Amino acid sequence: MNDLRARVAQIVERDRAQHIDKHWESGGTGRNPLYATVDPPASGRFPIARGPSAGTAVSAVRYEVRERRIALDDLGLEIVGRGACDPLLIAHLGLKGASPDRWQDVLFLDTETTGLSGGTGTYIFLIGFAHFAGTELILRQHMLLDLGAEREFIEGLKKEIEPFRACASYNGKAFDLPIIRTRFVMAIRSELTVDDSHLDLLHPARRLWRDRFGSTTLKQLEESVLDEGRTADIPGWLIPDAYFHYLRKRDPAIIAPVLEHNARDVISLVRITDRVARAVAAARTGRAPDHAPAAFALARVFERTGEQDAAFACYESAYYDGDNTLRAKLALAYARHLERRGDVERALRLVETLLDLGMGSARWREQAEARVRRLTRKRWRKALPTAS
Repeated sequence: MNDLRARVAQIVERDRAQHIDKHWESGGTGRNPLYATVDPPASGRFPIARGPSAGTAVSAVRYEVRERRIALDDLGLEIVGRGACDPLLIAHLGLKGASPDRWQDVLFLDTETTGLSGGTGTYIFLIGFAHFAGTELILRQHMLLDLGAEREFIEGLKKEIEPFRACASYNGKAFDLPIIRTRFVMAIRSELTVDDSHLDLLHPARRLWRDRFGSTTLKQLEESVLDEGRTADIPGWLIPDAYFHYLRKRDPAIIAPVLEHNARDVISLVRITDRVARAVAAARTGRAPDHAPAAFALARVFERTGEQDAAFACYESAYYDGDNTLRAKLALAYARHLERRGDVERALRLVETLLDLGMGSARWREQAEARVRRLTRKRWRKALPTAS
């Protein structure tokens, strides 16, 4: 069975490689100049640990692992990677499953595949892993050099993943995790051990920045949040073709942009995680985001985690900084917090003002009018002992 799988993979690689060679060597607009200008990573930046075929010719190497170590201070990290994991903070990071105890138990990952649609015919050919060790972030990139060696490659990925309690990704719930799970089952009949504890950073990033920047791709967030745009980067849709062209030609300059693209994605994932954590920590101290939709989004998550003071601070900030549409959307929740704090008069004025302005849908106005009646009765009961 394994021999048949390897033979099919070789046939697929051969046929596609012939097609790709015609495309990449035809010249003109079909050729991507990026590969002619980007040098392969220097050996000092990417020490290479070969797969089980170490010591043989390059063409016989079936997979390889490249490692890079980066100081946490160089990444500008303030929360992520430092100290213990706060379960409530982890909840803001899109956690699915049990919270890890330490940042060292979280494995950050990003995959590059032979196709963008997923499915059983799509292989993972490159996966970047990053984890914390002491004062460093260790980035390890596993690259498959022979599709017929997928079993050994996946076994290596399994050994890399098994020590970790949770994984973190960017849109991994929809793409990375399903395809990793599929390859684990098909290649080695194994389950993915970190699938039950997963931090998908796409969702908290959207909460904080979608209304401000529109796009929330990692590349966009690098430019808008990290202030580090990519000056040269291979488009994602070209990556599968670049890989097959590399398998055909074995020119390191062809795959170098793909490796750098993957490394940047993993490192940016770590840094964006820290920026989300900083926003949550600041809101807990009363410093809500200055962008009203982001403050509103955080307020709703704080309510789910039971952090009422932080939720109130975010609702208040969003109400006074937002437009009338947003105010109507959050007014009832904000009024509820004011009521809990004993400020019935202020809660009543808030809802009455929006009603007088004609804000909200018919359903919202029905709920707001009911809230006004209840707050009016509560104000009357509160004033009754004083009047007597």
